[in-house]
Amino acid sequence: MPRLNHIVRMCFLNKYLALFLFTFGFLLPMHASGQLQLLSDEETYSLAPHFSILEESGQPLSIEEILRQRTQFIPGRSHDPNFGFKDRAVWLHVSLDNLTNIEDWVVDVRASQNDYVDFYLLADQTVLAFSEQGKLQGHQRYRFPTFNIALPVDRPMDLYIRIQSTSSSLISPAFIQPAQSHLFTSQLDSIAWGLFYGGLTILAIYNLIIFFNVRHFSLVAYIGFVASALLLQVVWGGHIQLFFPQGVPVWLALHTELIFTLLGMTAGLFTLLFLETRTHAKRSHTLILCVLSLLVMVTAISLTSLLNEIVINVLVLLVCVIANFVYLGAGLEAYTNRFYAARYFLIAWILFSTGSVIASLTVLGVIPLTPYTMYCFQVGVFFQSGLFSVALMEKSRLQLETEVEVATNDLRNNMELIEEQNVRLDIARKDAIKASNIKSQFLANMSHEIRTPLNAILGFSRELEHNNITQEQLEQVRIINSAADNLLTIVNDVLDFSKIEAGKLQINNQAFSPITLFEEMVAIMAKSAHLKDLDFVFEPGLLPDKLIGDQTRLKQVLTNLIGNALKFTSSGYIGVRVDCIRRAHGVIDLTFDVTDTGIGISQQDRKKLFSAFSQVDDALNRNYQGTGLGLVISQELVRMMNGTITLKSKLGQGSTFSVVVRTSQVSQHSLVAAASQWQDKTVVVFDPFPVSRHATASMLCNLGANVYSCDSLEQLEATRCNPDFLLVFLPLNSRYATMTIMHCAMTVKAKQRVVWYSEHDPLLTSPLFENAFSQSLRTPATPSRLESILLDRLKPRPQKLLYTQRAFPNAKVLAVDDMSMNLMLLETWFKDSGVDITLAYSGEQAVELCQQQAFDIILMDVQMPNMDGLSASKLIRKTELNIGTPIIAVTAHAFKEEQDRLLASGMDDYLPKPISLEELIETMYRWCETDTPNTVSDHKVLDLDLASTRANNNAHTSKMMLQEFLSIIPDTVEVITSLHAKADHTNLLHEIHRLHGASCYTGAPEIQSLANQIEINLKKQEIEAANRLVPSLLDALNRFQQEGKQALEGMA
Repeated sequence: MPRLNHIVRMCFLNKYLALFLFTFGFLLPMHASGQLQLLSDEETYSLAPHFSILEESGQPLSIEEILRQRTQFIPGRSHDPNFGFKDRAVWLHVSLDNLTNIEDWVVDVRASQNDYVDFYLLADQTVLAFSEQGKLQGHQRYRFPTFNIALPVDRPMDLYIRIQSTSSSLISPAFIQPAQSHLFTSQLDSIAWGLFYGGLTILAIYNLIIFFNVRHFSLVAYIGFVASALLLQVVWGGHIQLFFPQGVPVWLALHTELIFTLLGMTAGLFTLLFLETRTHAKRSHTLILCVLSLLVMVTAISLTSLLNEIVINVLVLLVCVIANFVYLGAGLEAYTNRFYAARYFLIAWILFSTGSVIASLTVLGVIPLTPYTMYCFQVGVFFQSGLFSVALMEKSRLQLETEVEVATNDLRNNMELIEEQNVRLDIARKDAIKASNIKSQFLANMSHEIRTPLNAILGFSRELEHNNITQEQLEQVRIINSAADNLLTIVNDVLDFSKIEAGKLQINNQAFSPITLFEEMVAIMAKSAHLKDLDFVFEPGLLPDKLIGDQTRLKQVLTNLIGNALKFTSSGYIGVRVDCIRRAHGVIDLTFDVTDTGIGISQQDRKKLFSAFSQVDDALNRNYQGTGLGLVISQELVRMMNGTITLKSKLGQGSTFSVVVRTSQVSQHSLVAAASQWQDKTVVVFDPFPVSRHATASMLCNLGANVYSCDSLEQLEATRCNPDFLLVFLPLNSRYATMTIMHCAMTVKAKQRVVWYSEHDPLLTSPLFENAFSQSLRTPATPSRLESILLDRLKPRPQKLLYTQRAFPNAKVLAVDDMSMNLMLLETWFKDSGVDITLAYSGEQAVELCQQQAFDIILMDVQMPNMDGLSASKLIRKTELNIGTPIIAVTAHAFKEEQDRLLASGMDDYLPKPISLEELIETMYRWCETDTPNTVSDHKVLDLDLASTRANNNAHTSKMMLQEFLSIIPDTVEVITSLHAKADHTNLLHEIHRLHGASCYTGAPEIQSLANQIEINLKKQEIEAANRLVPSLLDALNRFQQEGKQALEGMA
């Protein structure tokens, strides 16, 4: 308690003493007391007014020597702690008397460029604590030297500070404050400097992003200036010492003035580029270059250390001041020359120059050191950087305004010309629209005129395909079908090109067999090649059984490429090689190459190869006829199928077109794979042509056979292996060679001899060889033709469409067409079905028949003379008997716009020509309200011939499809039974649809027919009819399961 009373009395005494000194202090002499009393625990005290000073005269003094010379300290004569440039150290002394309740205090010297700052705290001439700091000594926790001390209450202590700096002015703004206050002050200091650094960094990044867009190099100079300013503050602000705990490297500490020269050079470059001084400040341009040269010279002098450090510092300071005023003058000159973006530049340099001059005078000791003069340079740099960024934006804005003004003037000057051009363009546009309409009408008419006869050709040839004919006849019919399809494809080329131009071409992905696709194309194109005395080689790789893609467009691309190869090749061969690349997630890249030995294509002609309506040489237009659209359409189709088409060619040697398209895999099974029938079979292949011999041998090896090949009669005669099969390939156009080869082949002891021909079947023209050779096949060799060697393929083919024709609903049909052959085709299709068909050969006759009798459905041709289909349909809608009869438009127009127009005109549906039998059946079931077909029971539950046909007569594939269908039957029966019992017709429809699709890949005609009818009934909401058929379907599934297992046992 006595101690507390003493402190209270002292506080009151000090309070009155301070009031007295404040009131009458102006009457007393102003002398430093040398002693500081700490009266408040919330105040920060400046030590500068209370220092006693001693300057070292020679060698550095220790604290012991200083204590012995204590009487030589003289009181400070100024509150300014700037001692100027000195080589020797200065000692500062102050006595501290703590009259507060706290003991933890912090002393800091708020100048970061002093080389050495040593603190000593003494009591009764005994050193209690000391610390050696400064930029060359390190050991600093803050950006400037800081000394934590403990001051006992009411006990005087002595504080000695030794400061030395040879690389800068010796400044000692020393302060003492409570530790808590110092912590708070440090946090505020960190926040302020964080805002400083962050602001400049954001400005630099922002202008860097702008530079990448506009590529103005004044932005680069600005970024360099900001980076220099940041580097300057990191060094001169003392933050660099936080990265060097052991002290800043000596070389860097002795050359900190280089940062000022770097700042001056980047500022000069920015001034040159921003103001465009060659144009807007010609007089200042030379001065700026001189200043930049001076800065470079000063930098070189500093690096070589030719002068004293203090002299170099003063020299750098003077050159930088000169540079400030030169840059300021350049901005003023540019502004007077109406470069108005320089106004922000001027304001920035005025602020920076003011701050730098005040800072320079402060360093030189002309202006007292205060918190304002200490940080005025940093404030100037910050605002200068911000205003520079504003100036850059202003410059961009003014340039944009100038460009807009120039563009506006140009627009005004050219307005009359533009108006005149607009009138001409409008006339040209109307002419183009008229021409486009004429072209569209012409294409539509052409499509109709060609598709209509093709409808009859394709219809009758496809029906002929299903009659009892031999394998040779079947192949010829297939060639007719494929040729007609190709003719239709050629017609579609022009239409497709029109769709490509309009952006309306679409890809239709569905499941298809790649090997079947290529074999069909090879069968068609090979005969064309043989007619030109060209060999045709087909080399398939290991292809999946089923893929998902647009086989129609693939066939179109392949037709164009092979067609071009045939057109431009007069000797040699045509080769088609197909393979696939398997990707992840079931993705398959289908690849095929079309190679020819034709005229080839030069490097310069490849540039126009894929141009519409053009060929590589004008002379070719006379020698080779063509539209010039094939490759253009092929390239676009391949691109739409996520693929590429490339070309390798040598002039005079031939070409190879390589196509890669992206597809999806349906089945893991490969058609061209090792087959049990070929395992361990020995096959001798005789073929004088090496390319086709290699292709045939590769296919047989893939099928699992042991293959021996020979290319000469000597090798053939020397054969002693007694092969299972001898495959003899006859050359083109050499009857003498044919007879010689056939006679030679008869000498080889083989179990079966098969002859392959390109022109005429030798077994038909020379009966002598019928007993010696088991089969004769047309080249090229394909997987299905090789497979036919093992099977009896000469027996009559079953009637595939019998069950399909019986599946027609019982309906009364009116067919209207002005071409009798189309009506005759429909009569043929409906002949064995329950359809009662009535024929009308004109629109007038159709209207007359509709007035006399009612029909279930009307098949109406659209384009007919006198009264077209639309006019006839409108009149039929007005008759009492057929007011609501479904009318199906049968049109040869391929444009979707035409189809949409027909539906909008009142037609219920449409069928495109050539008519597909499957589409016709589906359409009739969709619109005819009939009972279940009365011939369902006539269908076989298991038809192995149908299964073989649907597997392209491939025994292995047929067996695999049967096994897969049998595997799903148990689960399917269980699900259908459950859904039928629950009356869940939505999911039942989904399950029936799935079963219907699966039954289409094997020989299950009864199941397919029942599933089809139930699906139709469910879609039409005829629930009772569907419920009546479900038990029959379940019974058919059970019977199929029993017969299928027995069939598989017989195949084993």
